[in-house]
Amino acid sequence: MGQELDPVRERARDEFIVDTDFHLNVSIEELLPYVDDERIVEKLKRLDHPPGTQYWTAAYATNHGGRGLATQGEAHDGEDIRDAMEEVGIDVPIVTPGLNYLPSAHNPRMKTAVCRAYNDYVLDHVVDASPDIRAQAMMPQWDPEAMIEELERIGSEDDIVGAYGWFGPYTPLGAPEYNPVYEKLCELDMPLSLHGSGGYWPRTDPIGQGLRTWTEILGLGWPMHAIMFVGNLIMTGVFDRYPNLRVLVQEGGVNWLPFVAYRLDEFYQDHPEDIQLTERMFDTDRIYLDHLPSEYLFENFYFSTQPITGPPNAKHHKELLDMCHAPNTIAFSSDWPHHTFDIPNWLYTNPHIDEDLRASILRETPEEVFGL
Repeated sequence: MGQELDPVRERARDEFIVDTDFHLNVSIEELLPYVDDERIVEKLKRLDHPPGTQYWTAAYATNHGGRGLATQGEAHDGEDIRDAMEEVGIDVPIVTPGLNYLPSAHNPRMKTAVCRAYNDYVLDHVVDASPDIRAQAMMPQWDPEAMIEELERIGSEDDIVGAYGWFGPYTPLGAPEYNPVYEKLCELDMPLSLHGSGGYWPRTDPIGQGLRTWTEILGLGWPMHAIMFVGNLIMTGVFDRYPNLRVLVQEGGVNWLPFVAYRLDEFYQDHPEDIQLTERMFDTDRIYLDHLPSEYLFENFYFSTQPITGPPNAKHHKELLDMCHAPNTIAFSSDWPHHTFDIPNWLYTNPHIDEDLRASILRETPEEVFGL
């Protein structure tokens, strides 16, 4: 059983709510029937998760031990998700994988096989449970050609509404070898979602060696990695070539948007000429971006709310949301069932959040992101 929740307010239950980050907790054992290669199957049988490089867990931060992550329970199939939807007051969950540390696993063939198996499992055991359940396909982002193969294989499925990847201590995605991926996503009218992962620097990194608390690693690591992935996509000209590409950032926070928007604008305008040496811009003889970096940030990106860590002063929080262009950029997420889980009550306890802003965050922006 999960941790007991504060009751979801009746006003929230009366709303139509799209949750842009609702996790499926499928195990490696459940995925094994969908892995074709027996060599990979034999290796995965020895694990409950592909081996990764992370070395901090939430258990360190509590007195309870254990994984310390799935505090609200676990959903292994569509029926479990239907039960959780009722508990949380969600009408349309956008199902995301619970395998958030997969990119840190060592063997790319194994990781790619897990992605493919996960996507087949979702089609067989999750989306058919309710016409209201939608899912994102897990992408092998370490292999752009494999991403294309997976998008071609299942990208046209009606219930697959997004391509799910990760930001973290990994290679950013602005390199030109991802051009065919972005072209395919635009063709499918499908967003790329990037979820927080591995908010732990590798042990060999001096920052990682110096960190001591979960608060630093998750609280600061994830938004820092999100900032770098977002900035890299903008400054390498991805959106100049693919202006209709939509990117959703999940669990990276939102409060940093004004800082990053205007800092990038300031530095870019101070010395813009180096943009022409990035591969994508160099190959097309482009000297400058078409727009200021802040315009891409607020036009091409969306940001899931959880964790919605606002200032304690409700008026200040509303002002911060305004600075983040919240009506056009912010999409509700609960992060069910993890320890940082948010029910939608916060949108009703702040007297400065009006009906129009609630509607945009709870359903209008999520529907726009995923083309619902």
